[in-house]
Amino acid sequence: MRDMCFSVDHIADDGLVIGRNGYVDIPVGSVFNVLAKEKLVGDLPDIRSVDLGVVAEVRLLLTEVWCYRRSVDVIPGGHSAGLRLEGAGIDSLKRSLQTQQSREALWLRVQEAR
Repeated sequence: MRDMCFSVDHIADDGLVIGRNGYVDIPVGSVFNVLAKEKLVGDLPDIRSVDLGVVAEVRLLLTEVWCYRRSVDVIPGGHSAGLRLEGAGIDSLKRSLQTQQSREALWLRVQEAR
């Protein structure tokens, strides 16, 4: 099974975490446990993503999803959304967003132990 991944763009003034989902639906009640970073390198048509590794271990409970101006029970795969999160790791996420470099992406992931 693929890990559930959410790419974080920014945090709104009201605390909503804005970004877009990967390819797997993420239901309310999921717990993000990893904050990771990737960087795009190269130029078109030879652009690729390089995994820069784990930035922090977090424990962020997904309590609410806003998609298309309404609250829904799941972040649909491939869609943008706003998330309400509770738990440990919001400060790490904020710091990582503040220090994010050009062409870098931050990902919240629900990773199962391997």
